[in-house]
Amino acid sequence: MHKVYFGTNRKPNRKKSPDDFGTGFSEDGLANLRFGMTEVTGNDLDQFDLYVAPERLKVDYDRKIKGASGSVLGSQNVFQRVRDKMIQHARDTVVFVHGYNVSFREAMTSAARLKQNFSTDAGGPGINVVLFSWPSDGSMMPYIAYGNDRQDAAASGPAFARGLLKLADFLRGSTPAEACDRRLHLVAHSMGNYVLRHTVQEYVKQSAGRSVRLFDEVFMMAADEDNDAFEYDHKLKPLPGLAKRVNVYFNNNDRAMAVSDKTKGNPDRLGDDGPRVPRGIPGKVSLIDVTPVVDGLVQHSYFLDTPQVVADMRAVLAGQPSDAIERRHYVPETNRYRLTK
Repeated sequence: MHKVYFGTNRKPNRKKSPDDFGTGFSEDGLANLRFGMTEVTGNDLDQFDLYVAPERLKVDYDRKIKGASGSVLGSQNVFQRVRDKMIQHARDTVVFVHGYNVSFREAMTSAARLKQNFSTDAGGPGINVVLFSWPSDGSMMPYIAYGNDRQDAAASGPAFARGLLKLADFLRGSTPAEACDRRLHLVAHSMGNYVLRHTVQEYVKQSAGRSVRLFDEVFMMAADEDNDAFEYDHKLKPLPGLAKRVNVYFNNNDRAMAVSDKTKGNPDRLGDDGPRVPRGIPGKVSLIDVTPVVDGLVQHSYFLDTPQVVADMRAVLAGQPSDAIERRHYVPETNRYRLTK
């Protein structure tokens, strides 16, 4: 069993006690978020016991929320549970943003697999996972779905920024006694990196030049994002300022990147061959070419399915310096590390 927390701006399947979320936005607005948790079980991690927090709770519903009176937001209820886990088990939390053409339940399965990969039983540090699920179509009509997803990804940026700010502020605590000294990380996959771009833009706008670091490690996996994204303020140039380290993983044989590049009219993709000007990126950005270790059908989902990539991510989460991680070979000409078998 794997417990996964979530926030989503998807439309619930019913107003009261929903047990799923659909492909459209919440009827209460693009930036409206519902929070909850689920216990994921089954051999394929496809069985869900879902709890969605009411938008407001009476305090006596959950006495763990210290110092509260009257009622509290559902987000506070879930964030309190996350913080308690971080403190009790000395575990970091990873925020996960899924990619294109993913249903809510598929996103929950991926989040559970991510937690499984980093569990202590699997040789990882053990983590909490908070999923941000935006209204990806999960459709069998790729051309229509891709265009819709890209628009929805951009529109979801403000919602994700709002949720991240609330989570980060809560984990810091309003008093030193409440503060959590564990770390917060981010994993964005595929078009989730386009959500991240618009999240960064919203965060910079809301912070009015006073932005502080949100994350320790950021993992950009198979990013369906322009390869010049780190060159422009209106794209991802501000991102390194919000993290201790940004790790960009890419695969030259990723067919999803080729499709995005050639059939959707997009520029070359960051998830295909890394940044356009690799030697012009900030020092805290590490480039990892996984092409030599990715085979077969996992060309786009290698962050979950390729053991060498998972092991590399574990080393990053453990805080190992980029140049000290095993099975990395540095290529000076392109300022990247290449994973080796």
